[in-house]
Parts: sequence; structure tokens; C-alpha cells
Amino acid sequence: MPMTPRSVVVFALTGIILTALGIRTGVAALSPLATTIELDVPLVGLPLGALGMIPPLAFSLAAAFSPWLARRVGIEGAAVVVAVLAIIAHLWRGFSPNYASLFIATIVLMLSSGIGNVILPALVKLYAPRAVGAVTAAYATAMAISATAPTVAGVWLADAFGWRLSLATWALVSFVGAIPWLIVIPFAKRRGIAEAELNATLPIPLAAVSLSRSPTALSIMVIFGVSGATAYTAFSLLPLILSDVSGLGRTEAALALGLFSIMGLPLSLLIPPLAVKPGRAGLLVGFAILNGVVGWSGLLLFPDTLLYLWVTLLAIAPLTFHLSLTLIGQRTKNHFSALQLSGYVNRAGYLFAAIGPLLVGLGYQLTGGWEISMLALVVLSLLQIPAVWVLRRERLVDDELREARP
Repeated sequence: MPMTPRSVVVFALTGIILTALGIRTGVAALSPLATTIELDVPLVGLPLGALGMIPPLAFSLAAAFSPWLARRVGIEGAAVVVAVLAIIAHLWRGFSPNYASLFIATIVLMLSSGIGNVILPALVKLYAPRAVGAVTAAYATAMAISATAPTVAGVWLADAFGWRLSLATWALVSFVGAIPWLIVIPFAKRRGIAEAELNATLPIPLAAVSLSRSPTALSIMVIFGVSGATAYTAFSLLPLILSDVSGLGRTEAALALGLFSIMGLPLSLLIPPLAVKPGRAGLLVGFAILNGVVGWSGLLLFPDTLLYLWVTLLAIAPLTFHLSLTLIGQRTKNHFSALQLSGYVNRAGYLFAAIGPLLVGLGYQLTGGWEISMLALVVLSLLQIPAVWVLRRERLVDDELREARP
């Protein structure tokens, strides 16, 4: 197979960062404008809540077919599909005449983001196999910026030009993100022909084995799911929990949620480079468990004392999200394996993340308090304990699956 020219790698790495910069704008762009949009499209209340459930469910659904799509059109072609769908959906949302149209456009946009979630770790493995930690840190940081920028810039755009233009403007990020991939695709087609010729000379592989037979794959999926459930629960319910158990006003509760949110940025920079160091993955999972258990326990037992310390610990607990993204590339042999593992982790992990806030809310509904829900979140953190030992072994998913074949 021909070597990847340096210029192609530069364009591909640029494409990875720009794709990451575009796949979270749609998640955060809508809610800050809800009261403004309400003047034209009924939105506040249950309709807004229904829109809020779309991202994790769409991410899980997209993960089910993303590996197939990447094999069908090429992984770089799938990146172009992500950009095209996002451009259409952003414009569609901006000019939606009613709630049904806005709802469908949001589904399309989140499916686009879900495909991006799956292919990005595989693209990193393909174009930067010796720099998985550094490149994952770069694109994870771009994703964090992507999730934050619309909450500030989107409101400014809406005040200046109206909410429709504010929502539609984010299509520009996706348009720019498609350009590097259009440049890379001709090279990718030549690489695909070479790979096909190489594969034709290899022995017919044994029957596929479920990724659940790999302890490493299963561990990555679990820590990804727990991080998602923790984060989505916090984004959905933390201000309400803090108001009830600590008596915080709306401003203070919003400040606490802002503290939780902003912690994602340093974690996205720090965790991937640490994750690729031998023996560190298990330690990082243990550190995440400790923060989650102490954070929820502190909030449960001492809600009036050191409140912002508990929130900070809870914000550190989802560091396993960035760890998971890194390990998808680090614990696989090639980009084909990384693509399959990414689909597996995203599919199960985001479904788990979607159910988490629902169960926490149900606990409150049944008991009238948050005590049972917070105890459940402590138990959720403890589910990651087996991953501490599994991930310390530094095994490749490919090797474990080969050993699991009959």
C-alpha cells in the first residue's frame, strides 16, 4: 500500500479538526435562543424537552450504520456526508416554518453529528497512528469549543440578525470542514484500490466475533456510557438538583453548571496525551471513579458545605469520555478496527447516556427527592471498577477477538 504523502496528511488532520469543530454546534445552538424562537415557533416546555432528547438517541442510531457507510463511500467520503447533511440541516433549522420542521431538521443534524462521532477516531488512527493522543486532544478540544461557541456567538447573532440567521450561520463551519476532505478523496480512492488488492492476497478471515467478547472493547464502552450518563444528567438536571438540595438561586445554579461545563476544555487537552502512556489508562479510570463517588456523595451528605468542590469533582468524573476517544485508536491495530470499535462504543454508550437522565428524573418523580437518584449515580460510577484492571493490561481489541474465536 502506498505511503501517505505529507501534504495529504496535513489536509486530513485539518479536516479532522474542522469536522470536530462542526459536529457539536447544532447541539448547543438551539436552547439559548428558545425564548426568542418561541415568538415564531412554539417551543418552550415539552417541545424543547423533546428536542433535548434527540442528540444521544440520534448519536446511538447513527453509530449503528456509520461503519457500513464508511465502508460504502470510504471513511473520507463519510466525512463529506457529515458536512453535507450538516449544511442542509443547519439551513433547514434556520428557515423552519413550524415545530415539526424544526424537529425533523434537528434529527438530521444530530444523525450527521453521530456519524462524525464514529469516524473521527478511525480517521485519527488512519492519518496519525503514531500521534493518537495529541491529535485526539486537538479534536476533542475543537469539539469542546464547538459545544460552547453557540451559547455566546449564537445569542449575539440572534440579537443582531434574528434567530433564523443565527441557526443557519453554523452551516458555514460545516462547509469549510468539507473542503479538506474533497482534496483528500482522490488520494483516498487510490489507497482504497491498493488496500483491495492487498486484501485479495490475504487468507479469508474467520467469522466475525462480537466486540462484546473483548474485555477491552467492553470496558471502553462502559466508561464511555458512564461518562455520557453523568454529563447528560448534569446538563439536564444539575441546576434543579442544586436548587433543591442546597437552596441555590437560579443565578448560582447556572454558575455551577457553567463551572461543570468549562471543565471539559482542560480535560480535553490533558487526558488524551496521558491516556497513551503505558499503564495510565487504568489509573485514569480509577481517578474518574473517585471523583464521581466523592462528588455525588458530598452533594448528598453535605449539600451546604463545599458545594463548588463537589461540582468540580463531578465535572472531572466524565474524563473517561476523552479517555475512551483516545483508546479507540490506541487499542486497535488499524483504522478498520478503530471504525468498528467506535461504532460499538458510540451505539451502546450514547443509548446508556440517553437513559441516564431519564432514570434519575424517574427516581425523583417516585420519591419526591434526589437521594435515591444520587445514590444510583454513585453506583453508576462504581460500575467502572472492572475497567481499571482490564485497561491496565494494555491489550489490543484485535488480539482479544482473535483469541475469542472458536
